[in-house]
Amino acid sequence: MEDGNLKEIHKATGGAWGGQEVDEAFKQFLIKLFGSSVFQKFKMDAIEDYIGLFRDFEVKKRKSSPDGTDYLTFTLPLSLVEIFQSETEETLTDVINQTPFAANIKALKGNKLRLDISLVRTFFNPAVRSVLEHLQAFYDNYDKYGISVALLVGGFSESPILSCAIKDQFSSWKVLVPHDAGLVVLKGAVLYGHDQSTIVYRVARYTYGRKSSPPFIDGKHPVEKLKVHEDGRRRCSHVFKTFLEEGSLIKHGQIVLKENRHWPLTHEQDSVSIRIYASTKKDTQYITDESSFYMGQLTVGGLDMSLPREERIAEFTITHESTNLNIRAINTKSRQELEASIDLLS
Repeated sequence: MEDGNLKEIHKATGGAWGGQEVDEAFKQFLIKLFGSSVFQKFKMDAIEDYIGLFRDFEVKKRKSSPDGTDYLTFTLPLSLVEIFQSETEETLTDVINQTPFAANIKALKGNKLRLDISLVRTFFNPAVRSVLEHLQAFYDNYDKYGISVALLVGGFSESPILSCAIKDQFSSWKVLVPHDAGLVVLKGAVLYGHDQSTIVYRVARYTYGRKSSPPFIDGKHPVEKLKVHEDGRRRCSHVFKTFLEEGSLIKHGQIVLKENRHWPLTHEQDSVSIRIYASTKKDTQYITDESSFYMGQLTVGGLDMSLPREERIAEFTITHESTNLNIRAINTKSRQELEASIDLLS
């Protein structure tokens, strides 16, 4: 924004389309090459070498070019080669020639394996394709979002294969990859920890509501939700009462719910609770709906039992702060205050 602070224009979205998916594709390639039993034994018996193999691949994959004609060469752990030869009584070269990868792999002296870059790119394809498909909706809606720059952060963004794919498909975007992109998220978290007010507006990721029991209305509420109290009051149980819709723009410090009169449902209760739920749908009717899930609650106890039920009152205020919903409750008789916080990222 003009003052240098940030405004979120769309809720956080995405999927498991990062570098770990590339690692998984590389792992499946190794399993096909060495065999499942050999690779499992290698992982169990030589865990340090197993970790070292993927660390080596992590460095190499960030340097893999999308249009180069080179090879990717890395050293196989001696323990893996020994386990393979012991279990199969074959050489790696013999097995390579029997696989579909024969034209793209070559075993070199010194336990080295050389992969054609065209084979290496196939490890990236599923993750890159998913990222591009997800970004397409934002690219197609320029009038709505006004996006002209893509800032790539995180370890996977250091891969030229990913950044070049984004540049090619979204030609009107300026694609930026900062120095040490893998550390940007960490640095941002530290800066944000010092001043959380820099993100002034956020977009609600889910629809949020509280558990409610309004009067039961025949023809509107399902019979199975009917609850009749001892004094004859007919209530509809498990109602999802929305106070914040998915996609809503929320300002830092904004009060999203304020209820000044909240009393127990029964005459025997000396406490009153507010239970918060979230839903993946905007039109959720009940907390028992499949789209709904429990977030947390705050209970005010010690209500004066000498008072009529309707006079045992608590006040609840929910405020959006940073990535939390902060709940503040007051016992209106004793003026005792309670607070709780619900993490919206958990």
